[in-house]
Amino acid sequence: MTRLKYDPWILSLHLIDANGPRRVMMTPDRLSEILSEGRQIDSIHSVHARGIGADPGELSQLVDHGRMIALTGFPQRVLFTSGEGMMRQEVEEVFRAFTTIEFALPKDLRNQLLPFQSTDEELLSDLLEVWLRTIEYYARVKSAWQLSSELVVRIPQGNLSIDLVGRLDQLSWRGAFRVQRSGGASAFSLEQQQADYGMKLCEEPYRVMTFGACGQMTGCSGQHRQRVYFGSLEEDTLRGLWEGASMEAWRKNRTESECQGCPGLGSTLRRPSLISIYDSVGEQRFHEYPQQQLRKIADESEGRSTSRSASRTIFCSPRKAS
Repeated sequence: MTRLKYDPWILSLHLIDANGPRRVMMTPDRLSEILSEGRQIDSIHSVHARGIGADPGELSQLVDHGRMIALTGFPQRVLFTSGEGMMRQEVEEVFRAFTTIEFALPKDLRNQLLPFQSTDEELLSDLLEVWLRTIEYYARVKSAWQLSSELVVRIPQGNLSIDLVGRLDQLSWRGAFRVQRSGGASAFSLEQQQADYGMKLCEEPYRVMTFGACGQMTGCSGQHRQRVYFGSLEEDTLRGLWEGASMEAWRKNRTESECQGCPGLGSTLRRPSLISIYDSVGEQRFHEYPQQQLRKIADESEGRSTSRSASRTIFCSPRKAS
């Protein structure tokens, strides 16, 4: 097993990308190569499968891709979907391939639910009905087959034009899924949240290793309109891509380039002892060390532990990857 300079926790895969001039789908060979290399990183325990500008449910090979991910041995496998195309899948097999299936609102439906948006009532009704029935069917299959995979429905924070939680609560097999509200700090309120809670930048460049459908390592797993690529495994090793000069430069300068305006750029860190460490050593050195060691330092700083040795030595020199 391999240890990198930073500890990525998640391998994020764009199985389909329709944001460019043509729709690109990750091939089985490309997926296999990425999974084999990612499995050698001992800090990665979770694979996230998603689409950019299109839904993974539209893929005819979704179940095969999911099985390949499962057979590689990653314990946590999360499928992010808006539900589009998911009724054409082998539902039981999707549940067996992924440990979590997370439904979010399709873009068109989300736009119709904004409280100050002019709404086409007929369109809203049709879109909502399709989305709710898809979730209900997945909940029914999960219950009928007593499948252990988790079913999650994520809805936006804030006011919507209808009581979406109420509509979800009316579905049959409601006990088979849980509803979770989306969260996230705004990049436009960093100073205020720094004062209120303590603020650090998005951890994706250090904790999420993302590959686009084209096989190139990219800097973000989300839908943000700008995307930067750092090369493929045909051009360099996984370590070379992750620790290379191009990605290191992007980590340092991303707030002034591709990440400008991203609503997820900042995240709150509510332990004052950790934010003080983050402020004193800087973003990159903060992320060079495992979270359990950082938590230990925070516990010591807050008087929860008597040992002081780790806090004196952890930041003396950067951790060397093995």
